[in-house]
Amino acid sequence: MCATRKTPARLLATTGIVVAALALTGCAPDPAPQAAPAAPSPAPVSSASSATDPAAAVTWMNGFCGAIKGFVDGNNKMPAAGGETLDAIKKSTSDQLGHYASILGKTVDDLSALPAAPVPAGEAAKKDFLAKYTAAHDKTVKAKADLDAAGKNDTAAQGRAVEGLIAAQKDAHSALDPVKAVLGSPELTTAAATAERCRP
Repeated sequence: MCATRKTPARLLATTGIVVAALALTGCAPDPAPQAAPAAPSPAPVSSASSATDPAAAVTWMNGFCGAIKGFVDGNNKMPAAGGETLDAIKKSTSDQLGHYASILGKTVDDLSALPAAPVPAGEAAKKDFLAKYTAAHDKTVKAKADLDAAGKNDTAAQGRAVEGLIAAQKDAHSALDPVKAVLGSPELTTAAATAERCRP
């Protein structure tokens, strides 16, 4: 589900701040090694497979992928930034941060609302994604609050706000591929193949 690589570029282009171009190289550069499948232990895997309800696994993956898809859709609707004056630029950046905080908050809520995963790998993936989106949300909220509180002539506040946005995007965009996050689970990987919201 890394199809959103173009979005950060568009977002950062609209901010008109060159430093932001360094922010997001998409979700590709996260070669985080996935847990290698345990080779000589077929017994636990087969017993877990038989105990897992395939329909429940599909439902759970649909919810997990859906939470991230909702974030991606919201990110694609990021308002443009810009303006002729410092006040206009500040307002548009604040609006962007507000929008980003809103979609991140919804993603956190959606992930938190997921029921317990049918297998431990799903629970671990959910916990990891929830931590990243929560961190991104907190950074975005802080960046907006600091920018809004900055003095009218505080030109450095804009740069700090963009740095906060970049830090938040780094967290969120390291968790854009829910299917990759569960590759260690044959049950969830199989479920993802038929879960509607896991499709690109």
